[in-house]
Amino acid sequence: MTVVVLCALLAGCYWLGGRRPLRLIDARPGWGARQWRAAAFLGGLTIVALSLSEPIDAIVRQTFWMRTIQLIVVVMVAAPLLVLGAPTPRFQRLLGNSIRGPQRPSRRGALLAFVLFNSALPLDYLPSIYAATAAAGWIRQLAQLAMAGLGFFFWSEVIAQPPRRCALSHVERVFYLFLSSAQIRIVGLILGFASTAFYATPLVEQQLAAGILLVPGVLTDLIVLTVCLYLWLGQDDGQPSRRQVLTGPSSFLSRNRV
Repeated sequence: MTVVVLCALLAGCYWLGGRRPLRLIDARPGWGARQWRAAAFLGGLTIVALSLSEPIDAIVRQTFWMRTIQLIVVVMVAAPLLVLGAPTPRFQRLLGNSIRGPQRPSRRGALLAFVLFNSALPLDYLPSIYAATAAAGWIRQLAQLAMAGLGFFFWSEVIAQPPRRCALSHVERVFYLFLSSAQIRIVGLILGFASTAFYATPLVEQQLAAGILLVPGVLTDLIVLTVCLYLWLGQDDGQPSRRQVLTGPSSFLSRNRV
């Protein structure tokens, strides 16, 4: 229930921060980038609210591999959708911090996001932490929300939130995602090739969780990495990045304002 209430509050703040003055003349109703961003954000919140809700979480807690699916859904599906919604400028506007023009975070923030996210994910699989978060309660909810927040922090350094730019260039984002996916694969390999179970669960469940980490767990990384690589190679061919922003489905990754 706490997660659902929090998601509802975030949705309300997102709407309030994105309000515009009412236009009676030259109104252009339609489905544009603004509507797609709102749909992505609300979709991400819906996924978080459903996957972490008590009825579904009660089912997830019964098996190790379903906990892995829940984790991957939150940090590799819901978190990128939330960032695609570009909520940071809206929340800052709601708090009275108006944003004027493109802004680029520092590379220190990108490094911090990488370290925190890629440290928290392996820690989540330590037997002691797994046991501490196995039962329902505030500890488990806090851990789940922390992973969702770190996932958002991680992806916000790869996907731009207009008018804010990403601190990393396209090629830097390629290495950023490659190293992260490699770390997830290492965790999967350790779980998959272990001769004994690390947890109070059958070995086959641990191996199934390893397969989830090795394939679906890095799918989002690979998709975004491919887009970043494509944009980087396009720049090397002499295509200006602003034209890339204005064309193609990969504009959400641009370093420029859209």
